[in-house]
Amino acid sequence: MASITDCVVEGLKYPFNDLKKLLGFGVLFALLSALSTFISVKSFDIFRTTVHTVEQYNITASHLSFAQLPAGDINLVAGLTIVSFIISLFIFGYQYDIVKFSIDKKEDLPGFSDILGLFIKGIKYFLVIVAYNIIPVIVLVGGISLVGDSSVLPIVVLISVFLFIIAYFLLVMALNNMVAHDSIKKAFDMHEIIGNISNLGWGKYIGIIIFTLIVYMIIMVAVSFVLSFVSAIFAATISNQALIIAYFIAIIEGLFIDSYGAIFYNRVCGSIYRESIK
Repeated sequence: MASITDCVVEGLKYPFNDLKKLLGFGVLFALLSALSTFISVKSFDIFRTTVHTVEQYNITASHLSFAQLPAGDINLVAGLTIVSFIISLFIFGYQYDIVKFSIDKKEDLPGFSDILGLFIKGIKYFLVIVAYNIIPVIVLVGGISLVGDSSVLPIVVLISVFLFIIAYFLLVMALNNMVAHDSIKKAFDMHEIIGNISNLGWGKYIGIIIFTLIVYMIIMVAVSFVLSFVSAIFAATISNQALIIAYFIAIIEGLFIDSYGAIFYNRVCGSIYRESIK
């Protein structure tokens, strides 16, 4: 049985097995990052315009009519948000394939030829994530609505965080189980999911996930530091171009870093499942 370190080291090397596919996957992240940056900027403009209108007419935001709002910007943000969500589904679909390749111990990276297949797999991946997080979200939102800002609020938040943690550790194996059997029903087969975790050992299972997340965060922090340095250089050479710099950093991070991190993480997740069924 492979050690925790072996699984993580193999996952770190895996994305470099096919740089073209790594960058192809990165294009999706780059598009998503660029769109997210644009949506954030436009959303801030909408907020600023709304505040200005409220102050101008001396009314509350709830009394504003749609005609008083920047309808064009709102429609644009809504449309681009839908596009971003669709791109996210393709990203989820590719991650689905990465896990499958890992379980099957394939050394190459998945391709992009089956576009419809990626989209359908992405929907499955997304639905399972939502399903496993819906109870913690309900507890958090419902709890906050009921207790408000009373002294009980920290307890509600603590319970919600605990439920999110449990959901996360179950979700990793649930996604693996779904991918292995290519059946969304298998993502909710708790008997099989818990059995696989028990076969591996709860300590090793939790340990490898935590270790993987730590390595992932170290990579992200290191890259953020480098990108901050690059941003400072750009800011010094290109005056009053903060938005251009933001887009540049978002695209670079999506193209090279987010894609690498996603492939690494999902490769290790597939390895976890492979070890659990030995």
